Amino acid sequence: MEVKGGPQRMNGAWIVASAAGALVGVAATPWLTARGLAQLARLDVARPGLALASAVAGGGAGAAAIVTSHRAGTWWLLPALLVWGCALVAAASCDAVTQRIPTPLIRQATVGTGVLLTVGLTLHGDWRALLISGLAAAAAGVVLLLCWRFAGAGFGDVRLAALGGLGLGHATHHGLLFGFVAFCVITVTQAVVTLMRGGGRQSTFPYGPALAVGFLLAATL
Repeated sequence: MEVKGGPQRMNGAWIVASAAGALVGVAATPWLTARGLAQLARLDVARPGLALASAVAGGGAGAAAIVTSHRAGTWWLLPALLVWGCALVAAASCDAVTQRIPTPLIRQATVGTGVLLTVGLTLHGDWRALLISGLAAAAAGVVLLLCWRFAGAGFGDVRLAALGGLGLGHATHHGLLFGFVAFCVITVTQAVVTLMRGGGRQSTFPYGPALAVGFLLAATL
């Protein structure tokens, strides 16, 4: 399952694969979002608009999984990245409407991604990426743990960050930079909107969408 040509320009087969990955994301992410809302006992907030938004974002996550696998030069990453990306978007969608992240969904996705990532990278012989994935998950979790302690993030955000870090085994420096900038811009925008709507320093807002966007950009670019 080695990709001939490695991280070169995408050919027609990879473009078709990107479309297929996007379709998987479109189909799987709304289902995962509904599953997460059920775990939170908040199916009352499930709306067609939320399903549509999670489907569109899930399509982007599916395409991102293909692009990242292509850049890494192997198909073995694809199953793990599809689970990873769709779960990130689903958890962020739940957080956006409930300000809570479903713990069972994150745990299941973390285990599934970890197993698939370990199998895929072991078969590919990419021990360096496997090590980086583990270190990135730990580092992201620690950073959000500090945000939980000092910046009002929820502990669900810590779990989400640890899941997000698993997808960064082949991240580039500029990808990490773009991901970090996107996270900061979205978070600051949310804070400003909250203040404009009459919120105060104690007001909270969901970190999940910003985390999902940041991790997906960091892994893909």
